[in-house]
This record gives sequence, structure tokens and C-alpha cells, in this order.
Amino acid sequence: MVLWAWERPEDLRFLEGQPVDVAFLLATVELTDTATIVRSRRQPLRMPAGMVPRATVRLEMREGASLARFKPERISQLADQLITLAVRPDATGLQLDFDARESEYDAYLSLLQTLRERLPSTHRLSITGLASWCVPGSWVTRAPVDEVVPQLFRMGPESAVWRRRFAREIPLPCQGSVGLAFDEPRAVPPGTRTLYVFNPKPWTSADYARIVAELSP
Repeated sequence: MVLWAWERPEDLRFLEGQPVDVAFLLATVELTDTATIVRSRRQPLRMPAGMVPRATVRLEMREGASLARFKPERISQLADQLITLAVRPDATGLQLDFDARESEYDAYLSLLQTLRERLPSTHRLSITGLASWCVPGSWVTRAPVDEVVPQLFRMGPESAVWRRRFAREIPLPCQGSVGLAFDEPRAVPPGTRTLYVFNPKPWTSADYARIVAELSP
């Protein structure tokens, strides 16, 4: 189990000795067609001594911008900026949270390939994804990542359809990991090996105990 710790004060010291990891929002990177604006985490994050969390970076395109228009040199520059952010002694791996549009798939793949080539071999590369990406022949089959985490929450009007599909199994090519939310239905798909949980409020020991009681095998 991995708890997402988003941009807010979080005191997770109650996780001492628990079999759980943390993926924390390290930064939000806003992109225009010509500029990159990095907003690093500003809220405190307290964890048990010795716990090394996973770093998550949120990518957001400003209105009117598109990753599809980024030239190769801009993709390369962005990859270097992300590596500079994420490769640090107090974090492990890099997870990108980006809701790529269909027109941006090829550019996103190029960014991921560049990251894969330049990240230290000890660092895992993970991406969050939409449930709709988890279908046979999806573009993510070409993504050079260690993990795709479909987010089964905030899915809009088609949520019931996707929940039924995932109730049978996590569809290829997203098998293995899944993301659920504390404040929405939390049925764990069969075959889940890594379960991420998002909480819209700061985590408490009571929240964690409830998740463990409801979702653990």
C-alpha cells in the first residue's frame, strides 16, 4: 500500500513500523508553449525516521498550451528539469501525474523515453493514468515505465462502466497497480499488487486504520 500525500500539511509519523510507503507531491510544474513554472512543495511533510518516500510531480498545461507542440530540445530540457527535481537523497523514484490528451501521447512518450535514458538505474519511473488508457493496444504499451497507476476515482459520468471492467481484473497494459480514493468506492481489482490511496484531506491514524481494515486481503 502507498499513501499519496498531496499539497497540504501532512504528519505521517503514525506510520512508524507499518508496511506502507508514501508518494508525496514534490512539485507542480506548469507548462506553457514557451515557459516552465515550477511550484515546489510548500507544506510540511513529517514521516517516520528512516522512511524514504516516492516523489510525485504533477504536470499541468496552461490553457491553450500543448505538449504536442514541444520541440525535441524543449522535451530534453523538461526531462532534465524533472530529474533535477526528483533525484535527491530524501526521495526514491519519480512518478509523473499528467492527464495527457490524445494529441499529446507521442510527445509524452518522447519525454518518458528521455527520462528513462537519463534517470539513474536505481530510480523507478512511474506514471499515473486514466482508466481509459488501460485497454488493449493503448499507447501506454509503448511507455518505457516501470509502472502505470490507473486512477479509479474522479472518473466522471463513465465511472460505473470502468468500475465494472476493473472489478474483473486490471485490464492490460495497466496490470499490477491501481489508485483509489478514500472518499469514493474502494473495491480493489483482482490482481492488484500495489495499491495507491488518495485522501482529499490530511491523513490521520484513524483513516489509515480504516483503509487497512477495509482493503487488506
